[in-house]
Amino acid sequence: MKNKRSNIKTTISEIIKYWIKYEDECELNFDWSEADKICWRCGNERKLQRCHIIPDSLGGKDEPNNFVLLCAACHEEAPNVESSTFMWDWIKSFHNPFYNTFWQNQALEEYERIYHKSFLKELEERNIISNHALFKFWNLKTGKTSYHF
Repeated sequence: MKNKRSNIKTTISEIIKYWIKYEDECELNFDWSEADKICWRCGNERKLQRCHIIPDSLGGKDEPNNFVLLCAACHEEAPNVESSTFMWDWIKSFHNPFYNTFWQNQALEEYERIYHKSFLKELEERNIISNHALFKFWNLKTGKTSYHF
């Protein structure tokens, strides 16, 4: 039988109050004034989850210094390690100076990984370079597709 983990007692406000003293927002994808509603990794406004820095299963404690606030997608990708500094290194490695562009940048990287060329190169090859051509391209009917988020 699996041991049931106890509920997290540390609150979101305790986590923010702790980290605001130690982390400079210039290296992050959010401002501290919005830390309760903006994912600390991707910088998008989402419902946030308390994510252990050192997981409960590796001895992580229920204390403000052992949590960051992430959306569900980022929480799922978060590292499970015993290093207290690795989580912040991971979060900062995705820093982007523009709000709400994390997932677009991820999509562009994935496009290049799949098709072995940049999306910009694809547009150039299809002669989609004028404003009119771009507008027409973005307004294409895409058939049976959907958004996953």
